[in-house]
Amino acid sequence: MKGFAAIACVVSVSTAVVSGSAATSEIIDRVMAVVDGQPITLSDVDAALAFQLVTPPSQADPLAGTLDRLIDRALMLAEAERYRPMEPAPEQIDAGVAAIQLRLGTAAALDQKLAAVGLLREHLRRWIRDDLRIRTYLDERFGGSTQPRDAMIRDWLASLRRRADITTPYVAPSAPGKLVNW
Repeated sequence: MKGFAAIACVVSVSTAVVSGSAATSEIIDRVMAVVDGQPITLSDVDAALAFQLVTPPSQADPLAGTLDRLIDRALMLAEAERYRPMEPAPEQIDAGVAAIQLRLGTAAALDQKLAAVGLLREHLRRWIRDDLRIRTYLDERFGGSTQPRDAMIRDWLASLRRRADITTPYVAPSAPGKLVNW
């Protein structure tokens, strides 16, 4: 999350007109949510959708569903960072990149999609690294059994959400897939 947020930490830039008239503003990204001071931008949501970095949302609005998952991810990552799980092996990160490349077909297709969302391979590797660290943390904290584990993780995430400072300026539009101009 921090890697994607670092790319888009500047939400808009203002340029002064040489003649001295009023400044104009160009929006380069939108803040969709802020989780404990960390922004989640539209670029983050777009990248997560483009590379299927989170479980596909079941909601009618894919932006809202993906944003919800990114909020959970930010909370889990912050918690995992507190306990410092082992670093994943480089081979595990390579395997994650290879899986995404396989879904897209070729290395060129991966590079093209990375360029389209404004990311570098290193950002994708960092995302995969963080996902692996979250997975390690969850395994250590909740064990491996599926049914009780899923319920325990849901309860744990709900408690993290209650304690967190989460601001969500994004409002789902009436027509799915359309951004509200807020």
